[in-house]
Amino acid sequence: MLQHPYPSFGTKALATLRGGGLVLMPTANLWQVVAHCGHQQAVHRLLDLCPSAREHRPELIFPDIDSLRAWCPRIDPTLDTLLLYHRRPLTLSVPAGSRVPLSLLNEGGEVNVRIASDSGCYRLCEDLEGPLVACLAMGSTQAELPSSFGKIRCDVLRGVDHIVGRRQKDNLGDQATVTVRINERNEIEFLRT
Repeated sequence: MLQHPYPSFGTKALATLRGGGLVLMPTANLWQVVAHCGHQQAVHRLLDLCPSAREHRPELIFPDIDSLRAWCPRIDPTLDTLLLYHRRPLTLSVPAGSRVPLSLLNEGGEVNVRIASDSGCYRLCEDLEGPLVACLAMGSTQAELPSSFGKIRCDVLRGVDHIVGRRQKDNLGDQATVTVRINERNEIEFLRT
């Protein structure tokens, strides 16, 4: 297995997540607040701080496809193939497995999932031996996506326990990940572009 170098910010972020805290960090394309999936109280804090909306739902970030399948074993083979070949960060809306916290499910019993596309998320997932729960770093009344550190509201900054000190001057992107699912007609449906 390919082992990415451990990022310098990892020790503090990992300790915070293991202790049930929230971490603000840059991900593949936007700033997100993350929690350890195994800490239910942290997941609830995360959902209170960065509430879900139709345009941005919480997601589970996995280090690899095998970990994802262990948590969500009923992924349609079409989405599985799409995940392997898609170049941009891609979120799948898939049937949730029994290990997924109920608070992350949508009305249809699906959960948003994706594979980590940067070394920081990857290593945190690996070391936690489970997925990260992630939400866009947006407060309840915020409309602008957190594409740079400067676009994150003060209430979100105050609500986390640790802020990762990397890529704070970068513009990470201008849109959320593309989200896809298999609809009732067994077709790929793009929920967000």
